[in-house]
Amino acid sequence: MTPSSKNTFENGFFWNNYKSIESDFLRFLEYAPYYKSNLKMYSPKLTGFLLQTGGYIDSAFKEMANYFRFKTYKLKKVKKKIVTKRIKKEDTITNVVDAFCILEILYSLSTNNGGHLIAKLDFGDKELYPFKDFSSSQFISPTWWSAYNEVKHEYSLHYRKASLNNVLEALAGAFLLNVTHYPSIKLLWQLGYLKTGGKAGEGFTEMNLEERFLDLYIQGAVPDLKPLNIGIRVETPLYIYMHE
Repeated sequence: MTPSSKNTFENGFFWNNYKSIESDFLRFLEYAPYYKSNLKMYSPKLTGFLLQTGGYIDSAFKEMANYFRFKTYKLKKVKKKIVTKRIKKEDTITNVVDAFCILEILYSLSTNNGGHLIAKLDFGDKELYPFKDFSSSQFISPTWWSAYNEVKHEYSLHYRKASLNNVLEALAGAFLLNVTHYPSIKLLWQLGYLKTGGKAGEGFTEMNLEERFLDLYIQGAVPDLKPLNIGIRVETPLYIYMHE
């Protein structure tokens, strides 16, 4: 699939790329499992994963912050809260830190948008908060994001930071963007990845919400799914996201 003028979350381009990176990383884990003794392990292969995932997130954040529907009803209000002359003057968000701050306000990424993101690992499940250091008022770079930039710009000095743990955290961040961004949510529902269930502890089934309601949710007319007392779940071979 090639990108078009349509939002590349809506046409599946970002999701397909994410799945490809995750699939390759899972094959790597077959030879180097995520054990505690391996967390700081680094290799040229892990360097490739970190650079690929970091670049993916950089592009995704900028596209998300410039989502055309945000410009009409949300982004104008959000931009007023971000105190930078650059944002006030520019209609398009081009700086990744500005994009990070905007999306923290829109999606509360530092708290996984109120949900749980779990990595399914050999020694047991691990809950992750890849953007936990974010703040809408102050950008504090997560360890894996700093590692990405340092490896990208000064590889010979920082190659050890392309570690197994940093790649797992970075890839979790990429997964979280796909399960929280409005147009991606609709795509995952259409593809059958998004399941819905009742109260906590009940089973999850195929999404049975009307598409009309989902469109309202995507447009921001409905703040979240909690008023309907349902939960959502998205699962891949490596990660699970649950919002109850």
